[in-house]
Amino acid sequence: MVVLHPARRAACLLSVVLVGVTACPKPHLAEQQAERPSDANIAAMFLAANNTDVSYAQVALATGRTSTPTVLAFASRMLSDHSGLNQAATQLFGRTGIIPEDNIASLNFRDESAAKRDTLRELHGPPFDSTYIANEVRYHTKLLAVIDSVLIPSAKNRDLKSMLMGVRPAVAAHLEHAQRVQAELGK
Repeated sequence: MVVLHPARRAACLLSVVLVGVTACPKPHLAEQQAERPSDANIAAMFLAANNTDVSYAQVALATGRTSTPTVLAFASRMLSDHSGLNQAATQLFGRTGIIPEDNIASLNFRDESAAKRDTLRELHGPPFDSTYIANEVRYHTKLLAVIDSVLIPSAKNRDLKSMLMGVRPAVAAHLEHAQRVQAELGK
């Protein structure tokens, strides 16, 4: 069995959940529960997740990318909501003294989002719409899984945990919205 530093092992687990990275050794359930990310790591992952969806929305709202009203409305909502979440989180981090600390998971999240943005930038019209919305469904599904299985259970700071629990319904609503748009595009 490969032995990793606890912080590295926790980051590997988060990478698997966030971006599907599978090059990390698979620890037992007891190890997974014992090695959770710090509040500083959670803060970095939360900001990376929000910045990711802000960047996807910015691509969608670029001139000439799409003219589909439901896609434009969805992208506008993502830009507004995730920018607002980042602002609220940054205020909370300042108030609580949490300093976001990047880890493998937050960095992998950024790398994946950069690659996805490159793909999206090559598309226009209906191919863009279907690719963008499919990505939003995938992204929000993964984000919900991370919130439920890693971020909320790992948060030690009461205010951070409360914020994450408060954000979860909004992320679920974003997923439902993306699924509705995807169904409409499929008609």
